[in-house]
Amino acid sequence: MSSQSITTCPDIDLCAVFSKHSGEDPIGSAPECDRYLIVEVPMPWGRNVLQSKNFPAALLPLLLQAAARSTKGRCLAIAPEPRYHRPGYRRIIYFQRPAEQFSVYDKQEFWLPEHLVVPLVNALSTPAKLKAFEAYRQPATTRDFLVCAHAELDICCGRFSRPIYERLNTYAQKDTVRIWRTSHISSHRLAPTLIDFPEGRYWGHLEPDTSHHLAQRNRSVTDLRSYYRGWAGLPPLAQIVEREIFMERGWDWCTYRQSGWVSAIDEARSQVQIDFTSPDGETGCYRATVTVNGTVMTLHNSGKGDFSPVKQYKISNLEQL
Repeated sequence: MSSQSITTCPDIDLCAVFSKHSGEDPIGSAPECDRYLIVEVPMPWGRNVLQSKNFPAALLPLLLQAAARSTKGRCLAIAPEPRYHRPGYRRIIYFQRPAEQFSVYDKQEFWLPEHLVVPLVNALSTPAKLKAFEAYRQPATTRDFLVCAHAELDICCGRFSRPIYERLNTYAQKDTVRIWRTSHISSHRLAPTLIDFPEGRYWGHLEPDTSHHLAQRNRSVTDLRSYYRGWAGLPPLAQIVEREIFMERGWDWCTYRQSGWVSAIDEARSQVQIDFTSPDGETGCYRATVTVNGTVMTLHNSGKGDFSPVKQYKISNLEQL
């Protein structure tokens, strides 16, 4: 894109607008993650949601201890939704990688009085202790869309997420599909962005007239290629290869258990392997080479002028073994 077309674009000082008009490919931007702790936190949120006035302050030391042990865990806030909310109670949702090779995260959900939140979170790593909270356990059968609405961190997450949130809510069903406004899920320059759980697939640069296809899966996934950020079960470079397989296999690919590894060849090239097991027991793997394919300029935060180049990638020699 020419510098003239960028500078004349409306709202180009907004990071998500700049990113999209620069042609930044969102693939590979999903943070690889083994565990997600989702905590219901009433708005407003501060820039750091963990330090917001409505966040359970006594929970913060536990989170800091967990972060010191592992970098592959995240805590996100969700705003209470009237149809799901009960005053004096907090909802806790916990997603955990079940095995090295998997297709969906294991899910546990609890709805309990606020004074029990810290004891519950402390017990999540010890199954025997969870028996004390069985009365508060909720069915773990819903599909949950977490739409980033953290406007306090960047205006794009508030301004552009609202139409997506409202459109997806037309497909919400209490027992099967729920839509949540959530705190920062990474890369607000890709707003509007969301996570589709329990799979853990990230999507960004969404449009209101296409986002509902994620809920319905009523169009070919190839039509949504440019919105796909990647699957959190894989390292970022492996996500680039996984997208090509996803586009080839279609929506059924989401039911395949997967794992992946990345081996650097040199500064510009890496070898990626993705192993899979299908629902009917077929096993195999894909291999490909991921190569740096130039850069595009992006804007990391709205209105701050912090432009920088980001690498773009291409894959070659994709083969199924």
